[in-house]
Amino acid sequence: MTGIERVGQPGSYGPLACAGAAGPVYVLCGTTSGSVLRAVDLDGRSRWSRSVGALGGQMRVAPDGGVWLADGAALVETTVWGAPGRRVDLSGAPDERIGTFVVLPDGFVVAWRSDPYRSVRVERTDGSGARRWSAELPDVHLSYEGVVEMSAANGWRAEPMRPWRPRGLAPERRAGLLVSADRVLATYTDWSSGIGMGFCLDLATGDLVWVTPPHPTGERAIAGPGGFLVGSQGYGAFSTRLYDRDGATVAEWPSHGGLLVSSRGRIRVVELDNDLSSARRVRRLHRDGSMTDGPYLSGYYTVGPVLSGDGRAAFWRDGKLQIIDPDLSVHTLCEGEGEGVDRMLLLEGGRLFFVLTTDWAKGEGSLVIADTDLAPLDTGVWPCGESDLHANPVRCW
Repeated sequence: MTGIERVGQPGSYGPLACAGAAGPVYVLCGTTSGSVLRAVDLDGRSRWSRSVGALGGQMRVAPDGGVWLADGAALVETTVWGAPGRRVDLSGAPDERIGTFVVLPDGFVVAWRSDPYRSVRVERTDGSGARRWSAELPDVHLSYEGVVEMSAANGWRAEPMRPWRPRGLAPERRAGLLVSADRVLATYTDWSSGIGMGFCLDLATGDLVWVTPPHPTGERAIAGPGGFLVGSQGYGAFSTRLYDRDGATVAEWPSHGGLLVSSRGRIRVVELDNDLSSARRVRRLHRDGSMTDGPYLSGYYTVGPVLSGDGRAAFWRDGKLQIIDPDLSVHTLCEGEGEGVDRMLLLEGGRLFFVLTTDWAKGEGSLVIADTDLAPLDTGVWPCGESDLHANPVRCW
């Protein structure tokens, strides 16, 4: 039985990313004085570390190995050697800051947020930060049948809440900005309710192409050239839709969770539902709207999944590192303590890197390595969270 090794001291661990399967793994760690970016070799030894002050949030790795983080209205780079790199200052309004971003071969796409909420916009720049286009998104009024309100005027009966303009609207924390061929999908959520909308724009011009209905936001993924999987979970919703580049619904399934899209275009899901009374499975989602059921899963908090080129997938859930075989059967590789809700990296030699929580109240976790016989990472459009090892969900084709 394969074991797991905890290679970091307990602390606050953020996202993981790397430039390639040979490493190093980049780890963003929180400290009392700010954030520290570390590079860790595949054997768990620290290669270098660098203080990045109060920076945090999403981390993107460029093709040259440089690591990018957001700093207010700027993007800042750490080079592959751990030295300070470029700083790209963007033209944001005084009340705007970067909500999320991705790195393109020739620049960046940025989803902005305003605080307090005034409006939201998406912008494309070149590598120096010069604006190519800026798209201010339509003013948002949200509604959803599962969101109810009560008042003396209606006798304190629960009725669907009337459409409301959110007081705060920000890009989703997970997969809030995806680029697939000539399309950009930006998902913004009202954090007080969990209801949000996806806005699809043309990558070349910034023109708004289509918009999703308001929904409880869930997992999302790139599904193919210009296509996206959009999940909805909460308030009774539990579904995933496949949209094409023009916004037409190709298929819809009564399933939601961690998504995998293989090099053969096959879609699998490790289901996630915050209704703990429900029974969830591993499933295969077929493009005609049907599903193949795998076994039931215990637990909820899930790290991964991640897909190997031999058709097997790995994830951590309910204190176990579990493997999904191509026929959807699931078996336990090893057991341990800790939970997590973030991504998993499959690297050279079948080595898995991920973070397990040790103390939810303090936000502390530990960096974990597990050895497996998994083949290298699949080459599909979405073999792990945030699409690739770079944590940069961009597929240009």
